[in-house]
Amino acid sequence: MLLGACRPDTVALVYRFPQQTTSFEMTASARASWEIQGLGSGSGAYTVKFLVTEEVVETDGPGAVIAVTMEPTEITEEGLPSPGGDIRTFTLQVGEVGEVLQVLEIDGIQAGDLDPETLALIGTYRPPLPRAPVRLGDSWQPARAAGEEPSLQSLVATGHLDELGRDPDGAYGRLTFEGDGPLIWQTRLPQGAATLTGAAHTTTAAMLDLDSGFLRNATTAIQGEFEVRVTPEERAGSPLSGTLRLRLEVELGNVES
Repeated sequence: MLLGACRPDTVALVYRFPQQTTSFEMTASARASWEIQGLGSGSGAYTVKFLVTEEVVETDGPGAVIAVTMEPTEITEEGLPSPGGDIRTFTLQVGEVGEVLQVLEIDGIQAGDLDPETLALIGTYRPPLPRAPVRLGDSWQPARAAGEEPSLQSLVATGHLDELGRDPDGAYGRLTFEGDGPLIWQTRLPQGAATLTGAAHTTTAAMLDLDSGFLRNATTAIQGEFEVRVTPEERAGSPLSGTLRLRLEVELGNVES
């Protein structure tokens, strides 16, 4: 168990990165409704299932450099275009509490040749862990990087250690996260490219394996009401404005250590 030099009543929550390849399933689903000036109202949903393969390529110091492949395996769209369809690959350096230290490349293109907005879209499914040992019932809040744009990856949620236990798979910790924050998100609607601006509420429930330092499973939900600007593909002129209500869920499961 990852107690190290901790006090007897505390536990260190950290991610470990054995040099191996790990595969798991991720399901992203969204449901939205909108009212857009000049285009009327609408609603829709999508669900995309991914096979995610993560290869640890370097473990020099805290954290690791990992190469990730996300392959869509099943896509369902009901009036809302999904972001799935193409296989995506990226390499990034992840810290021991789950933070992205550096994005190295995306789809074979080096990070130095990509714009900051593209790099900001790359994150990790790992919820942020505390930097110091915690007791059962303790809470923590990760700091947002200075100047960081309010994106899906930068939503700050307070973490809470709800339970410590042991089952046939070993020692575990149950964690929950909840928070609010500003959000700017680029997406697509049937009417065209859309930019969402507003505030979102996020919650996460996760189970961390304490013996091996890997995330067994996690479910995250993000929801909010946003101002939306839509640029229709077949209409010239200024973008149209409106409102959009969104709920996005990401579920991680079937982790293979």
